[in-house]
Amino acid sequence: MSSGAKVVTAYKRETTPGTTPTSGDWQLLKRSSFGLGPSQSMIDNDEIGGSRMAQGRSVGTVDVTGDVSTKFRWGQHDDFLASCFGAEWNNNALTMGNDRITFSVASYAEDIGVASIARGAQVGTFQIEIPNDGDITATVTFAGLGWDSKSDSTSYFADPVDNAGEMRYSFKQVTNISLNGVNGGDGFCVDSFNLQFDNNLQTQRCIGTGNPFAGANIPTTFTPSGSVTLSWSKEAYIAWKKSLSGETMPFSFTLENDEGSYTFNLPSVQVDGDWPDGGNTEIIQVTLNITGADVPPTITRAETIPTTAMTVTPATSSGAEGSTVTLTANLTPAGATDTVTWESSDPSVAAVASTGQKAAQVTRVKEGTATITARVREYSGSTAITVTAP
Repeated sequence: MSSGAKVVTAYKRETTPGTTPTSGDWQLLKRSSFGLGPSQSMIDNDEIGGSRMAQGRSVGTVDVTGDVSTKFRWGQHDDFLASCFGAEWNNNALTMGNDRITFSVASYAEDIGVASIARGAQVGTFQIEIPNDGDITATVTFAGLGWDSKSDSTSYFADPVDNAGEMRYSFKQVTNISLNGVNGGDGFCVDSFNLQFDNNLQTQRCIGTGNPFAGANIPTTFTPSGSVTLSWSKEAYIAWKKSLSGETMPFSFTLENDEGSYTFNLPSVQVDGDWPDGGNTEIIQVTLNITGADVPPTITRAETIPTTAMTVTPATSSGAEGSTVTLTANLTPAGATDTVTWESSDPSVAAVASTGQKAAQVTRVKEGTATITARVREYSGSTAITVTAP
């Protein structure tokens, strides 16, 4: 008997579709469920024999397909998103292309010594589900070109590398959500939403290869789609009304935690949905189906590099009323991505305003002294400001 907790899954990117590379690391695939496997078609035999006993069935084609359900983590899904979009990440941005990116995806039930491998696995659909409570999930639907399995207590991989982020994205890490130019939380509340990218893969059969598997899985139209549930408001009505005209609108959101962020930008989507209603104790909500149109979506990623130390320059500054001075927070490491916040001990003497990730401008208001404090994570630094009479 086998335990699901002892089934390890891993993947390796292929150079030639359908061929597992002999070099390079296998990547650990953390998942909630693993449905990638062979689906054998059986064809009824209508022959009539010497009795009325059925003459059995014929073995037909084999489709290697299935869903792998995961929790969305920093770094784990970048290769799969690239396969789905048919393009490589370029300067941490991803948009639609025509590349064919495939993987060998393997599993090993170590307690019973049974292993499997799908080769030439291409991402047909990538779906993200953002709930109103709990973790964000991603479901990757693969289509492969071949399948093998064995029960000799050996695995197709050894010691897979875990490059996935340690933190799971949750509903709390959804930021900057916007539909039709309106930010969520301003014109309406976003209750939940989902988004999928679908290649509408079509299978090409190739007779003469000697195997029952697909000869190729060919992407056709690339369709972003999903649904978003909003509180019913005037702004939600304005968005819904565009379903009557077919007008497009932008939709975007960011997933951000302490390891990194992903921003999903769909510049042009059409919506449709039913007119909402609710009972006397219910909050009225409207669910809008969204479908990308004409303009491809873009995903951008940005790794978070945490600050480990900070100083502020200059340490002191003196000047007359009405003058200004620029303060700079010096973060360690130099590439730290945190944004510094600034505060004045007495804004009536010296007012401070952020001018960028690590800089601020201080305006000397009236004669006196004040301390300007910069903060990031658990670190802080300060500048002593003296304001003299003009």
